[in-house]
Amino acid sequence: MIQFMAWVREGSATYALRKQLFEDRKAAVEEEMRQFEKTLAMIRFKCWYYETATRDGNEDGISAMLPDQLPPKIQKLYDLAHES
Repeated sequence: MIQFMAWVREGSATYALRKQLFEDRKAAVEEEMRQFEKTLAMIRFKCWYYETATRDGNEDGISAMLPDQLPPKIQKLYDLAHES
């Protein structure tokens, strides 16, 4: 913030520097959001997992579906959570 304010005082010659500062911050926030989306997908998958295991009384049915035979909505969550 101190650097940004110094650039503001310097005037229009620092527009590119200021823009780059915001571009860098935007990229960092977008990456954080991607990580949060993966985490949320894993949490949603695990909620489904344990709801199903509780209903079934075991994990056998779920284990038989892993890793690529899950219900479509759940498969999307599983795949997103396990992206590298």
